Amino acid sequence: MKTLLRKRLVSLFVLLCCTWGTITAQTYRLSGCVKDETGTPVEVANVILLHSTDSMYQDGMITDTNGCFQLQEPKGNYLLRVTLLGYQDLSLPLTLSKDTDLGSLVLKNSSIAMSEVTVTAAKPVIRREIDRVVFDAGNSIASVGGNALDLLHDVPGLRVSQSGVDIIGKGGIKIYINDRETKLSGEELINFLRSYSASQISKVEVITTPPARYDAEGNAGILNIRLKERVKDHIGGNAFGSYLYGEKYNYGYGGLSLQFNRQRVTAYLNGSGAYGKTGYVERNGRFYTDQTWRSRSESDYSLSSFYVDGGIDIDMGRQWNIGTQLTYINSAPNNVTDNRTEVHDIQELRTDSFMLGRDDKDYSQNRVNVNFHVDKSWGDKGHKMIWDVDYLKDKSNTFFDFDSESHLPTGEIIPGSEFNYDKNQRRTVDVISSALDFILPGDSYSFTTGAKASFTDTRNRLNYDNSNVSFTQNDFFRYKEQIYALYADYSHNFGSHFSMKAGLRLEHTRTTGISESQQTTDKHDYTRLFPTFYLMYKPNEDNVLNMNISSRISRPAQNMVNPFLTYENKYSEHRGKEDLKPSYRYNAELSYTLKNNLNFSIFYSYATDVFSQRLMLNEETHVLSSLWDNYMKNRSFGITNSYTFRLGWLQTFAQHTLKYNRTTSSAPETHPKNSGWDYNINIRNTFYLNTAKTLVASLSGYYSGPSHDQVSHREGSYGASGGIRYSMLGNKLNLSLNVSDFLVKNMQGTSYSNGLYAKFNNTFTYTSFRIGVSYNFGADIKRKKHNLSNTDIQNRL
Repeated sequence: MKTLLRKRLVSLFVLLCCTWGTITAQTYRLSGCVKDETGTPVEVANVILLHSTDSMYQDGMITDTNGCFQLQEPKGNYLLRVTLLGYQDLSLPLTLSKDTDLGSLVLKNSSIAMSEVTVTAAKPVIRREIDRVVFDAGNSIASVGGNALDLLHDVPGLRVSQSGVDIIGKGGIKIYINDRETKLSGEELINFLRSYSASQISKVEVITTPPARYDAEGNAGILNIRLKERVKDHIGGNAFGSYLYGEKYNYGYGGLSLQFNRQRVTAYLNGSGAYGKTGYVERNGRFYTDQTWRSRSESDYSLSSFYVDGGIDIDMGRQWNIGTQLTYINSAPNNVTDNRTEVHDIQELRTDSFMLGRDDKDYSQNRVNVNFHVDKSWGDKGHKMIWDVDYLKDKSNTFFDFDSESHLPTGEIIPGSEFNYDKNQRRTVDVISSALDFILPGDSYSFTTGAKASFTDTRNRLNYDNSNVSFTQNDFFRYKEQIYALYADYSHNFGSHFSMKAGLRLEHTRTTGISESQQTTDKHDYTRLFPTFYLMYKPNEDNVLNMNISSRISRPAQNMVNPFLTYENKYSEHRGKEDLKPSYRYNAELSYTLKNNLNFSIFYSYATDVFSQRLMLNEETHVLSSLWDNYMKNRSFGITNSYTFRLGWLQTFAQHTLKYNRTTSSAPETHPKNSGWDYNINIRNTFYLNTAKTLVASLSGYYSGPSHDQVSHREGSYGASGGIRYSMLGNKLNLSLNVSDFLVKNMQGTSYSNGLYAKFNNTFTYTSFRIGVSYNFGADIKRKKHNLSNTDIQNRL
């Protein structure tokens, strides 16, 4: 059976490779300057690029103080539209097949008196496309001196915590940089985002229904961070720095970005670092039939990280390009957590005892990622092939020093209550992956296809030392994963009103888990198809109706299948499950958009084999055990509405969602069903405080109502942040001041187990102030052009 499956996979791969295509088209520079009838530059004019076939939005910006603009776009037929109140609209059809300078574009005065109108030119902060929502990073105050994590706090609908990044109401998402997966999660992902400069980011794409081109992993979708295009024939860079101060936050970070582009060579080098402290507080209550336990854990987290990446791309001629990229991350934080747990009688009238514990954790990580890529373009339609090869090596070493003991109410140590250990956990991860992609665009259609293979090998070693706990043991766990994928995407425009996109992705997965202590080898082997379908109807330029259907998979992370038994204290233990299965989710959505401002979406989602931690409270031993397991099914449906409101000095984006969740559980210690309505709202305001728009302020906030996701209940939460940015020296020097979470509510909720329940009240965010500065420097590389003896022949090649 497996031999037959392999033959079919190989046959399908050969068939796809014979269709030729690519995932992206080569981009070209489109530039020009807008002037009025007197020759005076027109600043803050809207420059919008539309597809000529269906008038779909491609890109846009506003002109600078010299009235100029510059876009970097793929080959194609477009309609350029320049608008500004007080002037007549200018429309210009064009074909982009090389770097194009449109020269001077003249706007004529309209018959409307300027005193009677309000200038509303502004680049949209939020733009909805057929398969994603795009956030323009250029309007974010966090882009000045901040890092990528600061910027994601600014993106409506996202929630950032110590455990990662997720879409409010939908769950965790995978993070991509320029369509390449970061392969990070949890604290490692947070540290990585802190080391990345926000000034390098052009836009953030929230893709809740990813096309077949992307991995099928991630139930809630993908967050794709797009970096800014590198300017051609230019040498320069950006220097940035920030300092953040607050009740629990006190750290600084900064970095330098260098870029070089001339003739056939493009090179860049980025470096940044962070140093300081952060922290958080967790409060928990356990309610037994005879006792009530109250605990408070306060963590102080010392930041120390360094990030550098560089790359070079070379144009080999005849439309062949090769390049390489190297990324290195070093992180060496220290985390000290102090815990106090008080044991009370059931009425909490007296304290029977209390336990003190300290966990001192020293962590070090070195991560290297090497990429090699080749692309080839051909034909007059922008056909292209891209081949990527990546190697990633991640080594981490963590030392734990844990000490705890129980005390009588008077303070004396209870004999025999000590619980102490030292342990060292080492992890090494090697990942080799390769992807081959093609595209075959036509006048009204595009066909994309490709293949990908990845091999992951993770080794975990756990050693205990100086332990007074008899049941601690040394352990070794190895987890290997292989994923083979084939995909095809086809899109077609049926005239000017209908368009569709359909995709199919085939993924074959093999996993092997080897446990030394359990003396077991656990293997899984499965193949799955993941379809995607989009349909868009556009009766006119103001109205758009979209529909999409998709299927997704969520694979367990290596820590979830790691059977190591670890301890938070004497009464809290955690363990993974070797045979944890993936979870599958099926999604459908129907949306309507009016004038690219007002949007309504209704959606439905169904998930099977949902995995999470089973929390088991033991009435006799008072031990709380956490075990990863597949034990839930989830159904949800709801409606999302968003609206963008614009005035000359204000731009507001508001989005809110009403959703009904129903989760059923097969775990005997939990409630069999948890259901209810969830509501959340996000509002982001951008204020332009002067006519030149060099002084910009922002005010944003969110409210997330009580949620009924999975088998726990989470209470409502809210937060608000604001900031101001000032640009000078022709936007080269930017200063910013941010106040984060000046209004915030703790994360609170309840979990149920074996007829008992536990409550949590955690503070992961605090009010903080951040001052940032960034400076852009550089110049165009001018070179004298020589007319060679064979110039006429070259022009025909």
